[in-house]
Amino acid sequence: MMEQGVERPASDVALEYALRQEEMTEAVRMLVRKRGRAGFIHQPVLLAAVMVVGVLVLTAGLAGGDGIGFGFGMTLIAGPLLMLGVPGMIARQLLRAYQHHGVMRVTVAEEGVRTVSAHMDSRMSWTNYGSYAETDRCFVLRSPDRIGADAMVIVKRGAPTPQDVDRLRALLNTKLPRV
Repeated sequence: MMEQGVERPASDVALEYALRQEEMTEAVRMLVRKRGRAGFIHQPVLLAAVMVVGVLVLTAGLAGGDGIGFGFGMTLIAGPLLMLGVPGMIARQLLRAYQHHGVMRVTVAEEGVRTVSAHMDSRMSWTNYGSYAETDRCFVLRSPDRIGADAMVIVKRGAPTPQDVDRLRALLNTKLPRV
């Protein structure tokens, strides 16, 4: 929270929001898809291809009276369906962990990112982030490790104006590579 009488530099972008399920799900979905080689298994095209193979194996198993083919085909169909639900399940757990913070006030500045809530006041310099990605609803600042598994979600709807979202994007472009 900003103290009274303290001016913020014009380049700083201030946002205020409480995290929501759809934003967290979108951020997690982006994270699992952009994890290098490990993210390949979360690509919708691959999951659809595995399901098609599953349908073929299931059909062949039913036609030939083969119980193993039937079971394997069902596994190839059910597995990708479960994989599609994984980001939502992870996002629900993360949201439960963050809900007690309530409204988050995030200031993105030249020095880094400051987050203030009812139970936290955190400052992170740009060296704590390795890259960022943008989705329709949010910006996701990824950790500097190779797969960017840890992240901070900055929600676009928290910006007072669309121009603030553009300023935030420009600031992120100067500080971090976009993935």
